[in-house]
Amino acid sequence: MTMMLTSELSASHSLVVVGAQPAPASLRPQRVHFQSHNFHNVLHWRPGRACTGNSSLYFVQYKMYGQRQWSNKADCWGIQEFFCDLTSETSDIQEPYYGRVRTAWAGILSGWTMTQRFMPWWESEC
Repeated sequence: MTMMLTSELSASHSLVVVGAQPAPASLRPQRVHFQSHNFHNVLHWRPGRACTGNSSLYFVQYKMYGQRQWSNKADCWGIQEFFCDLTSETSDIQEPYYGRVRTAWAGILSGWTMTQRFMPWWESEC
């Protein structure tokens, strides 16, 4: 028997997830990392191995090191691009941050893929 679950992603994006088992790892975004130039901090990723075409949607969250709660990036919630500008959210250049991304594809929601700790002061190129 297959179970139908509904996951509310936002007011404008709801997703029906089929099955009770977790999504395959091959859907998870790959190589999630920050690129920074003159403290303009952009999160980048590659689609998961199972994602073909441009029918995938991506959802981005971020947090400062030490915070428990992740924050949604509204402008990068349900997007098709492979990047998200987090400059405003990572503006305290002395603080470390994390970003993470997940995929929605063909009614399946992937797990999150998280960056390594990002420190704008040390990692921004001039």
